[in-house]
Order: sequence, then structure tokens, then C-alpha cells
Amino acid sequence: MRYKLPPLNTLRIFEAVMRRGSIRQAADELCITPQAVSHQLKLLEESLGRQLLDRHVRSVTPTESAEMLAEYVRRGLDQIAEGVSLIKRARATPKLFLRVSPYFATAYLIRHLGNFTQPFPELDFRMSIGVELVDFDASGLDAAIHWGYGGHHEFVETPLIEDLKVLACTPALLEQKPLKTPADLLRHKLISPLGANSLWRDVLALLGVEEPASHSMLMLDTHSAMLEATLAGLGVGFISWLDALVEIRSGRLVAPFGVDLLSRLPVEKTPKFFLLTRPERKDSEVLTNFSRWLVDYVCREDIVGYPSRCR
Repeated sequence: MRYKLPPLNTLRIFEAVMRRGSIRQAADELCITPQAVSHQLKLLEESLGRQLLDRHVRSVTPTESAEMLAEYVRRGLDQIAEGVSLIKRARATPKLFLRVSPYFATAYLIRHLGNFTQPFPELDFRMSIGVELVDFDASGLDAAIHWGYGGHHEFVETPLIEDLKVLACTPALLEQKPLKTPADLLRHKLISPLGANSLWRDVLALLGVEEPASHSMLMLDTHSAMLEATLAGLGVGFISWLDALVEIRSGRLVAPFGVDLLSRLPVEKTPKFFLLTRPERKDSEVLTNFSRWLVDYVCREDIVGYPSRCR
């Protein structure tokens, strides 16, 4: 609704004059000059097309229109003052909206999230799960837990844990195409994370295998897709540590070069999970608490299964 009102400042000054019974006393209360009060009253009268005050040498007398208007103005200003007071007293609801890498969300974060949210029952916590790093402003994000190698210079990057991978395949695939030497890997389709084009190259170099100009690859963007492809016998894949140990113990996968092969990679060549925040939000209390909680209570060896060089 559009309100057809005179300037609100003229109504505020008018109320003070009616309440104090004097232009000078109203001016003192409002910390302006009597001339300024008179000017505002004249503007109000012109806006309404009615005379509100009979002016005398040392006093003013309200007209019948002024008495009627004053009652409504007081009520309106009282309601505005009450609303402002409520807003000032009310605590702002803390909010935290995260974009989280799917594997980190399901393997580490969600099952422990209650330990963070329980002490903050008023927290409005929201989480979007996805691989891509989306625009913070367009989506309203406060932070992201992103998988990769870092280098997002527009953000404050807090390294959380390394995503230690295990090179694995099915026993049936190994029987069909034995991996007697590291070079035998090139006879297999190599399953790799879509966002880590250099991972196979680095692992082959670690094993002393010269990467050919081309070889058969299957690039997938989520860990769950990589795990399913590896379990389906489509190739040799990089499986995150916890899932790899479960599948190896069950006999569905094997690790031909040992489960700790990728721990021998230099730290800069090992993919990691990072907490990304905007520099202007670095002093946010809720983000500071969340970051500290992540490092102290989620990114621990007893939860992720191995000590991380990020911590």
C-alpha cells in the first residue's frame, strides 16, 4: 500500500509542538531552532490545506483540525516507536548456509553435525550438497567445503583434511588383467575424479611409469560414481580411504599397490578438503565457531581414519 502522507518529519515536529504546547519548547526538545519548527509546521499546513495553529505573539493555539490530527499522529508514532524497540531488543537469528562436497558431507559432516548445532538451538543452518563451487553472492552462501588442490585466491582457504585415496579394483578385473608391474596399469581403464586431471599422472610418476600420450580414462565428478564404476569392474579407480577399507575387507575390492600408496605423494599433489570463506566474513562469530569445530571435532584421525598433514 502506498501511503499519501505529508513529510514524516513535519508530523514528528507537529506532535512535539502539540505535546509541549510551545514552538520554542518543541525546538529545544528536538535540538533545532524555533524558526525551523515554524517552517516545518508551515509545510505541514500547506500539505494538508488546513491551518493547524492560531499563532500569537508568544503562544500558539491548536485548531480543531490540529486536535484531531494530533491524536492519530501520536498513535502512529507510538506504534513506530514500539516496533523499533522490539527490533532493537530482538537478537538477530544467526544463520549459516554451506555448500559442501558430497563425500565430505556424507562421510564426515552430517553424522556429527548435531554436536555443532545442539549448543546453538537458534541457529538457522542450511546445507547445499554439490561438487561445483557456485557463486556465493548469487546463492546466498556463507561458506563452502570444497574438494581440490586449493588456489582459490578470492577466498580465505582453511585446509581441513587430505582426501587420501586408495588405488583399487575388483578381484575379477585383476584376474583378467593382472597388475604384475606398475606399467600394467596402462592396460586398464583408469577411473579418475573429474576435477583432478593430474592425479593419475602424479601417481604414475610416483610408481616410475612414464605416462603415454593417451590412455583410456573414465572421468567422473563424484566419489559415489567412482566407487560404483570401480565396483562394476569398469577399471582401476581412486577410492577414498574409508570406503576403500570397507570394500577391501568385504573382498569386493583389492588394492594391488597397497592402501597407503597415495600417502607417499607430496602434500601439494594430494587433493584436500578446504573450508572457503569470504575475506570480509573472516570475523564472523558463527563462521569462526564452525571452522574451529570442524578442525577440532570432525577432521580427526579417529573419524577420518588417518592423520592429515593439513592439521
